[in-house]
Amino acid sequence: MAGCAGGKDAGYSFVQDPPFTLGTVYYQDWVAGVKEGGSGTNVHINVESYSDDVVFLNIYFGNKKAEAKNVPQGSDQFIGYFKNEGRPDIVMDGDPLKEAANIPPEPIPFQLKEDEAVLSYLVKDEVKYLKLSNMEEKPMIAYPSTNNNGTDEN
Repeated sequence: MAGCAGGKDAGYSFVQDPPFTLGTVYYQDWVAGVKEGGSGTNVHINVESYSDDVVFLNIYFGNKKAEAKNVPQGSDQFIGYFKNEGRPDIVMDGDPLKEAANIPPEPIPFQLKEDEAVLSYLVKDEVKYLKLSNMEEKPMIAYPSTNNNGTDEN
């Protein structure tokens, strides 16, 4: 079960008593069965009750930010999809103008442990932040690879 932690991170203050009740909260790594499919982590946040004036915005996890997607639409489950990125193409050139085209990754404003996330939400036109600690890690999902017939290669 996740708990909220008080305190501040880079000037952000965390809510102690959110206007909703959390259910199961966990994260789960996954890997695709094909090389091009990649890998990543999904953060699942189940909300047992909340009012219509609460809008869930983003989930911060593992030094990344993702939209809190309502899946399936209309359910009480919100998922943040965090895909591991391959090595980005970096321009290395003697011309500083060409190197200036490199876009550095945008850091998140929170210092999080491996089992922590932050959920941002909007209530009465104000963005609030809830820190989720001690999240459960579920076993990794290894999606099967398929051949051209669409059958398992195993």
